[in-house]
Amino acid sequence: MMPDASKTVFISYRRSTSRYLALLLFKELRTRGYDVFWDVESIGAGQFEPIILGQIAARAHFVLLISEGTLDRCDNPNDWLRKEIEYAMILKRKIIPILVDNFDFRAASDYLTGDLSTLDTYNAMPLYYQFFDAAVDRLCNQFLSSTVYGK
Repeated sequence: MMPDASKTVFISYRRSTSRYLALLLFKELRTRGYDVFWDVESIGAGQFEPIILGQIAARAHFVLLISEGTLDRCDNPNDWLRKEIEYAMILKRKIIPILVDNFDFRAASDYLTGDLSTLDTYNAMPLYYQFFDAAVDRLCNQFLSSTVYGK
């Protein structure tokens, strides 16, 4: 049985800055009935690149965790986080930047080149660790409630 597209989520993040938050969000969304792809839990055998790109294509929502340092290597065209974001943009997935602990795009503007220069125009949601549960409620009720799916 195919999952409801509106309940499919890809979590994109930089391991060095957001691995624990990605795990927590993965578990919370799964508990709430979402079909969530998180690379550490969801990849078995096979080649990394086609699996990741295939999972972005298979999911309506692209949740991007952004904290200090997350975007610092995105000026490199071979950076995996950059590749994920660009692919989600190409496929017109519903990109939801989650801004962790007062992240400000101005601090990362040097790294946001090419298509990524528009990342700060996406409707983003702030997340503070003290209010994690409330943030996930808002993510589910407001940001993941409607699906804008690519053609």
